[in-house]
Amino acid sequence: MVIALLVAACSSAPSRPMSSGERLYRAKCTSCHRVYEPHEQTPPQRAATLHKIEAEKKVHLTAEERAEILGYLGGSSALR
Repeated sequence: MVIALLVAACSSAPSRPMSSGERLYRAKCTSCHRVYEPHEQTPPQRAATLHKIEAEKKVHLTAEERAEILGYLGGSSALR
């Protein structure tokens, strides 16, 4: 029982419900890097980074997935 409590306390899962954009971001993006908080880049930087990662074929996103991730991060989908 104590071990289960320790595991739960050390979990990196958020304690609030995740939006679908956040779930998608965590599923598609964090297998290669840590979770970046939305404030760590400007919207144009986030869009450019996502474009670069897609161009390098590190991730495949549909237009809807891309828009949802950028929406969660507070970015713009203008850069494609």
